[in-house]
Amino acid sequence: MYLKKLILINWGNLPSSEFEFGPLNLFSGGNGSGKTTAADAIQTLMTAAHENLFQFNPGQDETTQRGRGGKKVRTLASYILGCDDGSYSRLNPTDGYIAGIFHPTENEDSTPFAAVLAVRAFVEKSGQNKVAKQQNLQFYILNNQFEKNELSIDDLVLDLGKSKSILTLENCFTSFIQKFGNSNVEKYDTKRAYLRRLYGAFRGRKDAVAENEALNSAKAFSRFMAYKPVQSIDKFVSEEILEKKDLGEAIRSISGQLKTIHGMERDAARLIQSIQILTQAREQSNGYIDTWSEAQYQEFAIAQHDYLARQQHYIDNKDQQIDCENKIQEHQHSIEVTRERREQLHEQRVSLEAQRLGVTALQEKDELSKKVKEQESRLAKFAQVLLLEDKQLQSSQNSANQISELFKNPLLLQAAPELLQTDAKSSHKKFSSFLKKDALDIHALLGKDLMNDIQMLEKQLDNIRELQAKQHDWMNFWTHSKREQPSLLKQLNTRLSRLEMEYEKIARDRSSKQKEIERLDQLQVSYPDYVKRAIDAISNALPQAEPRVLCDHIEVNDPEWQAAVEGYMGGARFSIIVEPEYEADAIRIIRGLPGRASKARIIQGEKAYRDADRLTLEKDSIINVLSFTHATAKNYLVASYGAVLCVEDTETLKMTRRGVTRDCLASGNYSMWRCDMEDSDLVFGIEARKRATIAKQAELQRLTDSWQVINDKIQALSELVRQIEKIDFLNIADVLGQMLGCHRELQKLENLMQQIDLGDHQELENKLQDFKLQEEKLRQEEDFLIKQIGQLEEKLRNLKKNISKIADEQDATQLRVDQCESALRAISEIWPEIDFEAKLEKAEKEAKGLDRKLAQQQLESMMQQLHGHERKLDDCIRQHNQNAMPGDAIAYDVFSGDYNIQLFKTICSIQRQMDSIYNRLKNNILVEKHGQLGKLKESFNNAFVSNLCHSIHQAINDGKRQIELLNHELQFHKFGDDRETFRFDFEWLPEYKEYSKFFQEIIRNPDLGDGQTLFDAQMSKSSQRVRDRLMSMLLDEDEEKALRELDRIADYRNYHRYEIYKEVEGKTPIALSEYGTGSGGQLETPAYIIRAAAITSAFRFSEGKSHLRMVLVDEAFSKMDETRSREVIQYLTQSLGLQLVFIMPTSKCGPYMDLITNEFVYAKCPSSVPRGELNTRVLVDRKVCNQEQIKALWDSHRNTIYQQAELDFMQSVAMSE
Repeated sequence: MYLKKLILINWGNLPSSEFEFGPLNLFSGGNGSGKTTAADAIQTLMTAAHENLFQFNPGQDETTQRGRGGKKVRTLASYILGCDDGSYSRLNPTDGYIAGIFHPTENEDSTPFAAVLAVRAFVEKSGQNKVAKQQNLQFYILNNQFEKNELSIDDLVLDLGKSKSILTLENCFTSFIQKFGNSNVEKYDTKRAYLRRLYGAFRGRKDAVAENEALNSAKAFSRFMAYKPVQSIDKFVSEEILEKKDLGEAIRSISGQLKTIHGMERDAARLIQSIQILTQAREQSNGYIDTWSEAQYQEFAIAQHDYLARQQHYIDNKDQQIDCENKIQEHQHSIEVTRERREQLHEQRVSLEAQRLGVTALQEKDELSKKVKEQESRLAKFAQVLLLEDKQLQSSQNSANQISELFKNPLLLQAAPELLQTDAKSSHKKFSSFLKKDALDIHALLGKDLMNDIQMLEKQLDNIRELQAKQHDWMNFWTHSKREQPSLLKQLNTRLSRLEMEYEKIARDRSSKQKEIERLDQLQVSYPDYVKRAIDAISNALPQAEPRVLCDHIEVNDPEWQAAVEGYMGGARFSIIVEPEYEADAIRIIRGLPGRASKARIIQGEKAYRDADRLTLEKDSIINVLSFTHATAKNYLVASYGAVLCVEDTETLKMTRRGVTRDCLASGNYSMWRCDMEDSDLVFGIEARKRATIAKQAELQRLTDSWQVINDKIQALSELVRQIEKIDFLNIADVLGQMLGCHRELQKLENLMQQIDLGDHQELENKLQDFKLQEEKLRQEEDFLIKQIGQLEEKLRNLKKNISKIADEQDATQLRVDQCESALRAISEIWPEIDFEAKLEKAEKEAKGLDRKLAQQQLESMMQQLHGHERKLDDCIRQHNQNAMPGDAIAYDVFSGDYNIQLFKTICSIQRQMDSIYNRLKNNILVEKHGQLGKLKESFNNAFVSNLCHSIHQAINDGKRQIELLNHELQFHKFGDDRETFRFDFEWLPEYKEYSKFFQEIIRNPDLGDGQTLFDAQMSKSSQRVRDRLMSMLLDEDEEKALRELDRIADYRNYHRYEIYKEVEGKTPIALSEYGTGSGGQLETPAYIIRAAAITSAFRFSEGKSHLRMVLVDEAFSKMDETRSREVIQYLTQSLGLQLVFIMPTSKCGPYMDLITNEFVYAKCPSSVPRGELNTRVLVDRKVCNQEQIKALWDSHRNTIYQQAELDFMQSVAMSE
């Protein structure tokens, strides 16, 4: 692509005009005439006046765009305002345009286009100082600029009839669209975007090129304008020939990634340290909890042992008391027997004395008196039996009254309605009515007067026989079987047993529900029994597996979906999570459990992670209404239920493969069903547990009410049974009849005694003495027994004192047992994992055969262990708090020294807090960080290998290939009389050779990227050193220094030392870096040659068909002679096919007139009309040269000179002769 036309509007003091260009163009004129101003317009169009890419007036030595020593420099705004020596030709805000129309050369397939730069500038005044300021800058690319429809000056300077007006920037875009069409007008507001598109257009592309390529091309164009001495061949080749590959962003990205990786590794290491500390702390807290609970059970066992010991001591003393009482009773009975024998002997002795005296009547009387005493004795015994019968009668009356009251209790009738509501009530009512008649007065009946009234006794006997018959009928109703059915009393006992069983069942349910509520109060879920057994089995066999239940690690974010989600999952909520390496062992353990425990599920954590990682969740997935505290729980839910969608209604549900609605309707497996879940069964999250707590409390209240009602029924029914069972059949009528017979016999004996006639009788003297001796012996035996009774009574008194003391001690031991049991119950409430009933039963069994001394020693040892656990726990918590994030710190009050229930409660709370933190750190955050680390390492590996290693390695090869292409092109071009040629060469630098080998080894490593990263890849020792060196740089805290060093390593141009050789046939090649003997022109020639090589490299002549083929040279060929200059011009224009625009003073342009096709002569002259602050104007003379005629004139002039020289030489020779 070459510049066909240049349009300048309000540029410097040049006239607004169009400039047509040819293949070789010359800007000539005197000093300060404006030729460089025109060149700067082209430079501005090609560089967008981008910082560090352009230099206005580059032909001046040491010119930069930054003023030195207060020197003012040319700027884009100053050109628009026509600045000349500090004065301005345009003082008002001015719009200016630079437009270049580019056409393809032969063999290029791109279309013509125009590049337009539009600027608005104004003069800013500050006192006497005036500064040109840029207000607005716009860039345009106009496509398809063919000759019939190309941009012209008339499009920018509008003809208004009598005057002309420059197109304003506001209307520029619209005007271009109206003329060229919207598809052909591209507007850019930034310099870089414009340059990228501009150089893309030069390459024949419809899009933009890379930013680096555009900037390098613009910079190469600007550098070519002015000859600058080459200070260093190596630096020149690396900076101007070879294109810089900007890897700074890649390096910063890689450095940031590596720092992030190392930061995350440090975080992960800190997490692992925290997890290890928490593991130790949990071991100590678990040890404390276990030891404390065991110590409390040990105390209970000791207290129970003391109670049982006291009880046994009490029983032993009680047995001794009973033995003493029995012996006293035996002795008293022996005394009575002895006394009766003694009295019998006494009577016999008296009888013998009476016989001795010969009184026969007295003997008869004694015989009758004896019979009377016998009857009186029988009567006394019957009276005692009668009193007992009377008590039984009173008991029957009291029981009847109690039963009457019980029948008024509706709970009794509800307890056994079919048994009590019919015959029982009527039968009892009849019996009760009979009892309310005149009651029997036993004490009056036993009175002496009444006893002598036989008729009265017989009348009472008839009433009592009727009462006894009624009582027997009433008792038979309760106790006798009827029609092969059990007795009513037995049926009541059976019903009572059933009620007691129901009572015990409700009591168990109530206790279980209470424990569930206690666990919920502790934010713990009550698992099904088979899950508990499975957890216990795994914990005992594989403690490292850390079994957890899925439901503990899921929270439902939206309460409206709580029941639906849990109902859909059902029993899967209680699946068990273990560490992945123990999953197979855990399921084998469960397989061996008996009964329902073997139905527990083990989650395939590793499998779930892999499957979940491949899934993409829809926005309506139920996973989006859940949150998790365990990574495996999330992976399992995603893999298993990620496809389940939350849908709004049944119409949507029926077309949903797996879905659920808020009102608990679900779909799956091409069917729909209900998935309701009671509030009491909800387990996901704190809110669910609160709802479950409320529901379970209501259930507990219902159970308590039922329990109380059944208890009341049991109390009423058991009281009825007790009242019935304590009544015996009355025998009072039989006793009273026997007593009546005794009274009749007594009357008969009294009548006979009244008829006896007393007289004198003799006694047998020889028997009296024998009776006296026997009587005395019996008296001695009686005295001995009385003495023995006294001793036994003393012993009995001591035993009673001991029993009373033991009873008091027993109350104390019983209180201690109750206190220990209460403490155990409190432990189970605080830490529900402890099975209170089982532990209590075990402690009660152990208490019977307990070695108290050994048990006390064990208890003291446990208390010492508690001290050790507490101290270690305190140390672990301190270490944890030092390393933990603020939100993970654990508050632990200073230990007061008392191992009490409050400390136990505190440690249990800390244990739960630590378990929550441990789970979140280990199974959620750490897993997430490991996942992020893996992805980051993979990303870093890809970035390092692809963005850095491949890029540098490819850049090195591209640099070699570029130099080889340049050498291939230069070898056909010879310059000067010596027919010299030029060649590029390079050699490795040792330091960079090592880096290159490292990059090459990385690229060729087949394992990288296939599960292996740069951190664990196998490589040579030298490459490992390079890798570690690069890693240390990437991690360096001094980021600026590290990035500077890494930029140096990443710049492929530093890997070689470059040289340019001048070669002359038959001579040794000369290195230009050592070429110190050549003249200025000799050095300027290769400078242009290699700069031309640089610009062709920047313009990418080796790639594609279309390229920018225009160069601009200011103050051209200042040190070269005519021949070398012409050779360079021919090399640029003919060999490289470049369009050349060069600037030269008029005095030096004569030798080149036969070469140029277009000449622009600039002249500054006075103006008759002031132009702003200026009184001068610039004129431009455009010439299109006829090269053939110029060449003919030039040849004719050369021949004339040669002939004149020849004549002068011949004349001088002739004169010398």
